[in-house]
Amino acid sequence: MNLTQSDLFSLGNKEDFKSIEKQMYKRTYKKNQLLFTEGDPRDKIYFLLEGYVKLERFNQEATMLYLDYLKPNDFFPYRGMFTDEYYHFSAYALTDIVVYYIPMAVFESFILSDQSRLYHVVKILAEIMEQHERRLEIITANYVKDRIELTIGYLMVYYGTNDQDRVIIDIPATQIEIAKFSGTSRESVSHVFKELKEGEIISQNDNKQIIINQPEYFLNQLK
Repeated sequence: MNLTQSDLFSLGNKEDFKSIEKQMYKRTYKKNQLLFTEGDPRDKIYFLLEGYVKLERFNQEATMLYLDYLKPNDFFPYRGMFTDEYYHFSAYALTDIVVYYIPMAVFESFILSDQSRLYHVVKILAEIMEQHERRLEIITANYVKDRIELTIGYLMVYYGTNDQDRVIIDIPATQIEIAKFSGTSRESVSHVFKELKEGEIISQNDNKQIIINQPEYFLNQLK
């Protein structure tokens, strides 16, 4: 990703971008490093260049309330833009990552200074809302097996890379992660994985990435 060529920063006055570029910082994080935690001052916005990030939030009983993944070219956090003082969730490096970050106040001023940029951000937020509505439909499916298979299909669509007739889910989605994502138990996920592998619908490589050997199986369920 070349941030200077992204849609968002190509909009409006180029002199404005040169000004914000001076306050843009590039950082690398190792796998499992924390970028920020829930309750920290919401003072930076991040642009993911390489790798994957996990967002999560727990309640006082350590029950997960929110889980999401971010892929290259995403910027975050979206929630609370222009209004909130604190982050509403924690962000971890799911893999080794490279990011740019910008002071939140600088970024928000940059967005508000040009109508086309603001429209672009609103469009992105609408797409995220649609994606999250799709997730909600998945976790409210009646049957556990359906929720798990729909979750795999969801990950395939949003985080998969085509490899000839197959799709490789790029994020390291462990069975525990899929259990959290689908609101089921790890034992249930393990059972469904076993069935799908026996049917040669999915497999896994040495990096524990999920390989979808029959993408149409999951696409049909997502319709």
